[in-house]
Formats: sequence, structure tokens, C-alpha cells
Amino acid sequence: MMKADVIYRLKNDPVIRAVFDAVSSASVKAYLVGGALRNLILSRPLGFDYDVALDRKVMDMANLLGTRLKGSPFLLDKAHGSYRITVKQESGIFNIDLSPYNGKDILEDLNNRDFTINAMAIDINTLFRNSDVDLIDIFSGQTDAENKIIREIKPEIFDDDPLRLLRAVRLSAQYGLIIDKETERRIKTKAGLLTASSWERIRDEFFFILECPQSVNYVKGLYELSLLHEIIPEIRGWDDLAGYNLIYHAFKTLEQGEGLFNNLKAFVPEFAGSIDNSFQMPIGNVSKKGLFKLALFIHDAGKPATIKQEGERMRFIGHEVEGEGACKRIGRRLKLSRAAAAFIAMLVRNHHRVFNLASLERLTDRSKAHLFRAMGGRAAGDSDGIFLLLLSLADARATRGGDDPEFASFVKNLIDFYYKIYAVKRPRPILNGNEVMEIFDVPEGAVVGRLLRKLAEAEGGGIIKNKRDAVKFIKDLMEASKDG
Repeated sequence: MMKADVIYRLKNDPVIRAVFDAVSSASVKAYLVGGALRNLILSRPLGFDYDVALDRKVMDMANLLGTRLKGSPFLLDKAHGSYRITVKQESGIFNIDLSPYNGKDILEDLNNRDFTINAMAIDINTLFRNSDVDLIDIFSGQTDAENKIIREIKPEIFDDDPLRLLRAVRLSAQYGLIIDKETERRIKTKAGLLTASSWERIRDEFFFILECPQSVNYVKGLYELSLLHEIIPEIRGWDDLAGYNLIYHAFKTLEQGEGLFNNLKAFVPEFAGSIDNSFQMPIGNVSKKGLFKLALFIHDAGKPATIKQEGERMRFIGHEVEGEGACKRIGRRLKLSRAAAAFIAMLVRNHHRVFNLASLERLTDRSKAHLFRAMGGRAAGDSDGIFLLLLSLADARATRGGDDPEFASFVKNLIDFYYKIYAVKRPRPILNGNEVMEIFDVPEGAVVGRLLRKLAEAEGGGIIKNKRDAVKFIKDLMEASKDG
């Protein structure tokens, strides 16, 4: 028997009521299954995705519901005959999936699902016609939900759909559940099947995990289950890079960066809201928050290709450039948009730039401004330089085994400069393109761009202090070019 409060919430949900009105008028059997029901059992909101299994007339019911809810029905899965109705309301966008039984009846349908907590159903007609409603729960999903357990229904579930390997971890991250030991063993054994899934589906599940508040714990889980090796094969061998444990550093950097993000109000209370808004902004198909966390984890992806032993010291000269290339490959594999892949690559390519600034004896406003100008941004009052600062601090803390008060103060100072000075009135560069063309009689084109980039690097490094320095710097560059 279902709990009274669950029955009440189901009966008062307008979407479920609309489904009942539609199917009862056509004498169609309908069962609520999947995520919405699982959420209720877990004492969570129903959410925005409804999954309904029907005995017949799936297309007719989709069209009828689409009309009544003013939604847009479309064929979701031609082979299975599933339809989705997307409904836009003030409270959000709802998706209602209508599918025929995956089997001869609802019991066989449940037997073909993935985990016990997703293999429960209620008869929608009975829900509105009787005072008592039985939960169809042949795999004890309610007990597992109450005990916070994710358990496979049968050993073949991962062969039927390998994405379920990743979904188990995503559900664990989303709801704070524990994967039972037998299911864990099965996942590890079958981890190699994951890449048989589409990379778009893998990307969506992976970034959902990254966007959870304590994602580092679940990314570690992916690693221990051998799933992370399938998603990011570049990490193979990171546990022992000629005696250097790169995977440990990657996890520590993610942990430190996530700690910064989760405690922005304590770190920079005046600007926490603005920074959080920047994190929520999407780039293509994912948020900056998820991309930033991925950048934290793979910021040293170029080290394996550049490792060099010099006596007792290990060097990784040029690993930022190699890392930039690795990020672009990872971005293509995960089907990220070009802008999203470029965002990660940019952070990795420049993650030592902040340390270089911190080493200057005297940091001018021009040098500070150059950092933000060089890193750019995709909206007014938004600079990717902020993300770079937080990544650099996370890297420093991971390297030094904890807090670094002096470097943290330096980062705070730069954030303060950005919001109070740079974002209010951006300092102009010492020389712009028109001035370079006029002073040195250079035609518009690639040469001007190259000179400006060199000038910007010198300005950011504190070499250039004023216009006179800039003119001399470019003059020397041009003369050296002629001599070469």
C-alpha cells in the first residue's frame, strides 16, 4: 500500500490528472513509472519528467494530451513507438514520455528496466478511482529507496544499455544513494561497454555528475569503477608518472576548486553572487560550472607528454601547450561545442599565467588589466579571467597541501580589481592597432596582430610600463625581424 502523503501528491499533480483524463476517456491502461515515482518514494519533488507506460493507443494519447496541455508531441523512439510531449509553463518545461509496454504487460515492462528504484509503477486509473492504491513493486524498489540503495534488477541490464553503467553513478550523485556491492562489481567488470553508448548521452550523464555539489567524490567513484578511464582515456598511467602521482593531484585540484566554488561567500563575499551567476551561464550544451570542474581535473593533462628528469628534479616544460591540445581532443570526444572546448583549453593553456603575475616585484594595474583582457569573456561584466584565478588557487592549494594565505590574498586582490575597476571602466591597451599602423607605417594585417600579441605579453609581464616603452619594444621587434 502506498503512503497517504504520496497518493495525495500524485492526485494533486496537474500533469498526472491530465494523463488520467485522457486515458480514461479512451479506456486505455496507463501506469506511472520511472523517475517521477522514484522521486516521490525518495521524498523528493516529482521533477519535470514523467514516464507513462500504456497498453495501446500511444500516438493517439500523445496527440490528445498535447492538445489539452498545449504542448508539442513528437515521436521520441520510432523503433519502440515512444512519444514525448513538451509543455512550457511558468514553473518550467515539462516532458511527458508515453511508451507502449516494453514486454507483454506492465510486469514484463518493469522486468526490462535498470535498477530496482526505477522499476516501480502505479495504475493511474486506479489512483483516481479508488481510495487505496497498491504500488507495483516486484523488486523491492521501495525498500531499496528507503535504504538509499541502487541495485541492478538483473545482470544483463548493462548489456542491454551500457549507459546504465554511468547512470548508476549519476543517480548516486543526484540522490545521495549507495551502489550495492554486487552492482559495483558488475559495473567494474563491464566498464568497457560504456563507449558503445553515444557520446552525447555519455556527456550529459558525466556533466550532471560534475555539476553536483560534491562531484569529486563521484568522479573518484567513476575512477574506481574504471568508468573514468573510458570517458577520459588520457588518464591511463596518471597514477605513476615516473614516480609522480598525477591522478592524486588531479583529484586534489578538483577538490580544492570545488571547495572554493561551494564557499564563495566566505572567500569573496562581496562578489560571490556575480561569480556564481557566471558559473551558471551555459556554453553550448553545458554550464560553465561543469566545464570549470572538468578543467580543474585535466589542467595538467599535458604533463605525460612533456615529462623530463633533470637530476632529482622532474620538469614538465611546455605542458600547458600540450594540455591545451589534450583538452580539445577531450572536448571533441565529449561532443562539446567549439566554444565549450575552447573555454576548457583556454584555462589549461593559461593556468600558470597567474603564478607568473604573482612573481612580479611590482604589479601594475595595466598588468592586471591585461590578464582579464587576454582571457576575455562572453558577456558584459563576465571574464574568464575569474575562472582562471580560481583554478590557479585550487592548483596552488592542491600542490602545497592546503591553504596558501599569501597567494589567496593575491587572487582576492585581482578579483577586487576586476569588479571595482576593470569591469567598470576597462583600461585601454597602451597601443592599439591603428596606432601601431600609424607610428610604424605597417599595413593592416597579420603583422599588426602579431606585434600586438607580443606587446600584450610584455605588458602583462610588467616589461612595458608606458607608451614610450611600448614604442621602443615594437621598434626592437621589427629590427630584430629584419636582421633575422
